Amino acid sequence: MIDLPTILHLWMHYPLQMMVLVLTIFYGAGLIALKRGFKRLVYPDSPELPSVSIVVSFHNERRHVEACLRHLLQQDYPREKLEIIAVDDRSTDGTGEALDELARQHPRLQVIHIDDLHPQFAPKKRAIDRAIRQANGEIILLTDADGRPGKQWARGMVRLFSRETGMVLGYAPYTTRAPFHRWIHKILALEYFSHAAVAAATTGLGYPVTCVGTNLAYRRRVFLQLNGFGPFRHIHTGDDDLFLQRVRDETRWKIRYAVDPETFVWNFPPGSFTQFYHQRLRYASKGFYYPAKVTAILIGYYFLNVLLFLGTPFAVISGQPLWPLLLAIFLKGMGEWRFLYSACRRFSSCAILKYFPLAFILHVPYVVYFGLLGQFQKFQWGSRPK
Repeated sequence: MIDLPTILHLWMHYPLQMMVLVLTIFYGAGLIALKRGFKRLVYPDSPELPSVSIVVSFHNERRHVEACLRHLLQQDYPREKLEIIAVDDRSTDGTGEALDELARQHPRLQVIHIDDLHPQFAPKKRAIDRAIRQANGEIILLTDADGRPGKQWARGMVRLFSRETGMVLGYAPYTTRAPFHRWIHKILALEYFSHAAVAAATTGLGYPVTCVGTNLAYRRRVFLQLNGFGPFRHIHTGDDDLFLQRVRDETRWKIRYAVDPETFVWNFPPGSFTQFYHQRLRYASKGFYYPAKVTAILIGYYFLNVLLFLGTPFAVISGQPLWPLLLAIFLKGMGEWRFLYSACRRFSSCAILKYFPLAFILHVPYVVYFGLLGQFQKFQWGSRPK
């Protein structure tokens, strides 16, 4: 048994190793607490079928127009209560013309064309804002051009709206079918799933921290009540999670998370390293727009990964004890595995978990690299540099 003098000796002579071990213990305790949220994601179905407006923004997405709208037009929802609003945001590849042609064939499809930039409004947020203000639906359903929802998506999301519910978050898994069937795509799918797991768990605990715009729903009156994206409207990212924060902190509306597979919206992983690089920079760039307590947790998590990344080779080179770092790595891996295993059972999606060992090895340098660059380096969204 390790006594107090031994612990003090370790802290005095090997502070790096002991700091890593302590941070890992706190991290593991946090994951155990998060797991409790999965058990609370059980909600009664609402029998009501309110009017729905599906909003999707297109910027040079000609290749996705037909497939995306085909999935949206095939929704199993009363036709008289469903409208689709597609926004052509300054496209130059024929997206607008393709949308207009489909609108002539399908009366439920409305097309909005935006031809200019607003100096104080991020392009995508402006597109969404304009569509919502023009919408007639009580419920706004949001997805992206590469989103592929199933036929029950609208009905499945809407049935989670009780009278007190203002927002429903959804899962948007990466497809792992060809041509996205290589091992790297499976790892990306698992990493993306881990974000959804955190979103679902924190929602279950009553404090949702993140979501994705590829699968998101909220009441139109909530959006108008908050005057849209408000103080975050100039930021080129965060049309999903930064708006979620405003709903959580500035209103009394309840927020729910949809874990039924029929509510999933499949989308595509990055098709190239360049796309992956800029997407991850975009994700990492939002950290300091979160509430202070969430940012503090993110900084602590980043610091833990930095210490593991730098501390392990330092201990080897300097001849210092390696066992505290190896123990920390083991505890971190076991904690993350158990958390993701609980999540995949709740989502009924466990196939990608077999890629965890390789993903775990790559994740530490990945977090260190993108966590740092995301705060300083500009990213590119589609063909638009930010």
